[in-house]
Amino acid sequence: MDEGFLLERGDGGLLSSTTWVAGAPEKAFLSGLRLSGKAIYTIKTFRCIECGYLDSYALTRQ
Repeated sequence: MDEGFLLERGDGGLLSSTTWVAGAPEKAFLSGLRLSGKAIYTIKTFRCIECGYLDSYALTRQ
């Protein structure tokens, strides 16, 4: 397994999205987190219609 963290982007409304970023989070002076040079993946989540179990995958590299 690779270390990484979840990053939520957007205004917190319907247009926000969550991504997975490879590596440990590093503080940046202006933007809060340094993302330069890190692999960023789109997350896709599936839900079981019978029990509600959620399963998430980091699929597409941005």
